Amino acid sequence: MKKLSSLKFTVVLLIAFLLLTFWGVLAQVNAESAGLPASVAVDRFFGSYFIWILGVIPLPAFKGLAVLAAVNVLASLMFRMPRGLKNVGLWVIHIALLVLLVGGVVESEIKREYNGYRDVSIANATVSYFAVDDSLRVTPVEVDENEYVYSVHYHGRVDDVMGTSVDLYKATYDPLRFVPYAFMVLFLLGAFIHYVVKIRCKQKAQTSSVVKALPFVLMLAALPVDSHASARPIPIWEALHSDTPVLVESSVRPFDSFARGFLDNLSGRVKYKKIAAADVVRHILVSPESARHYEIFKVLRNEVLVILHLPQEKRYVSYAELAPLKDVLKLYASRNDDLAATAEMRRLYSNLLLYESVADHSAFSIVTKYSLTHSDVNPHRLKAEVLYHWLNLALFAFVAAMLAGLLASLNVAFRSLKLDTVANVFCIVTAVILTALFAMRSYVAARPPMSSLYEVVMLVALLLMCFESGAFVFCKRRSYTLMIPITLMAAALLFFAKFILEPGDTFQPISAVLNSSVFLTVHVFTIALGFAGMILSGVVAHLVLYRGAKATPLYTLMYASLVFGAVFTVLGTLLGGVWADFAWGRFWGFDPKECGALFVILWAMLALHLRAGKLVSLRGFAIINCFNVIVTFLCWFGVNLLGVGLHSYGFQSNSVIWLVAFIVVDLIMIALLTYRLRRIFAY
Repeated sequence: MKKLSSLKFTVVLLIAFLLLTFWGVLAQVNAESAGLPASVAVDRFFGSYFIWILGVIPLPAFKGLAVLAAVNVLASLMFRMPRGLKNVGLWVIHIALLVLLVGGVVESEIKREYNGYRDVSIANATVSYFAVDDSLRVTPVEVDENEYVYSVHYHGRVDDVMGTSVDLYKATYDPLRFVPYAFMVLFLLGAFIHYVVKIRCKQKAQTSSVVKALPFVLMLAALPVDSHASARPIPIWEALHSDTPVLVESSVRPFDSFARGFLDNLSGRVKYKKIAAADVVRHILVSPESARHYEIFKVLRNEVLVILHLPQEKRYVSYAELAPLKDVLKLYASRNDDLAATAEMRRLYSNLLLYESVADHSAFSIVTKYSLTHSDVNPHRLKAEVLYHWLNLALFAFVAAMLAGLLASLNVAFRSLKLDTVANVFCIVTAVILTALFAMRSYVAARPPMSSLYEVVMLVALLLMCFESGAFVFCKRRSYTLMIPITLMAAALLFFAKFILEPGDTFQPISAVLNSSVFLTVHVFTIALGFAGMILSGVVAHLVLYRGAKATPLYTLMYASLVFGAVFTVLGTLLGGVWADFAWGRFWGFDPKECGALFVILWAMLALHLRAGKLVSLRGFAIINCFNVIVTFLCWFGVNLLGVGLHSYGFQSNSVIWLVAFIVVDLIMIALLTYRLRRIFAY
């Protein structure tokens, strides 16, 4: 039993969890590509004790590893965990982990799910529940929705096989649904106790102020959403201005935002030959004969041009060229296959219909001043939305961050205090611009701006710039070279947000589930802090390798930021589970996005346990931390490229090249730094 408490065994388990999580996500993608539900892969990798390879070779699945991990934690508490008041926090954290592991395994054994059906054609009809495997609804099950052990969620309305409409419900019998909440409370309590004890002890020892400066999270309150209004159409298309309110799919938007989204859908741009999107739409409305020759339809695949007999050297075509091919596009769009050419035909056909809906005045309707006055829409917010797009703050933030990085790099040669001050002024300017950007987005959207990948990426960039600005203002003995990777990383994130993620209409209405709970806001902000900490730790690790530093303030900062990132990633993931429990009826489901957050946590825990057990040298620990940036980016952006899971709001397909390029460059940099470090210590 004592051997099972070793840190080496813990490290082996963490590596096994990492490999299994990665393998399980890929299996979900393969399952959906084969026409199977992702739940098949989830059950095999995460819902069982063993994975059978070729039907005869058993490997431990997630539940099997969870049992081994529980034994490891229990043995650690019995034989290895140090006693004393200073380690109370660590004891509480490990007890919390034991509660999660044991409670999670037991919960999975007694948890049951039932499908509920209610015939809407029958007045005051009750919901009938059946076991998930009872597809013929032979044996009804009694479900008391008022009991704590049951949780019921509505899943929409569908047409039944009998030709009637039914409301679908999902009921879950789960007496141990409190387990993740108990883990969260115990984990946070243990982390707080450990933080207080360690900080107090280090204050007595007069250690580095870097650790003391790490703050706790500032929680944001959710704002009410204000996005709908009643309206009546007015055929005065010539009177459209940028801030004219228009009704689009039950939401009132400024005309400029609709036009930007329209042109971005068609061409991936918000201007056509220096003609603003709003003017392009006006021309379609009032001068359709000239506008039909605007080459605003972007064709993404060369084989589509060949099929449609369009010039292969062209990437943009006009409505006049596509309109005669409408029947061909419709035919290809109706095909049931996953070919890339079919998907592009489907996209072109959809854009063609969108263009025609604008031309025949059915895409939107103008909202009158009378109906606007008697609605809940704030006209000042509409004007602010137009102003936001005109100011283009994201572009200016990227330019300021890039200038800060370039000046800091130049200062390596000149070692000028004035140049360093100017570079840091640009850091502060970047932080101020991003703060103003978020303030405007909060006002316009009437909600915390943390519901899209575009917003979260800019938030992480803001946190990095705030760290550097705070170091410049408050730290007397700051490292000047640390500014270079931090500012360049922030600039890379802002470039990614502005030129890859930014949609034409940056204030598109979000789904109700993304605006359903304060926990979503706090979850996004907290996990952004965690990812920022992980990225900062990785950036500092690069500098540690460059300098060959060991027991220095840089090494302390690398370790402290890793702990900071790990804690807040855990906290953000837990808060995401709370939100998912309210929104979807389950705390955790091994969705690929959830597995991505779990992978980051496991990677951080692996690095911390390797350091705690002195299983790697200080240089080895720095090399491991260098991969924090790659791991975080893969689990943050890479999972979104898979297009699998419930987190559909984060999917994007146009960033794979940039992500691969970044990873390749960083791997080359890590290899060069490691080679340089070995040569330094060889002499």
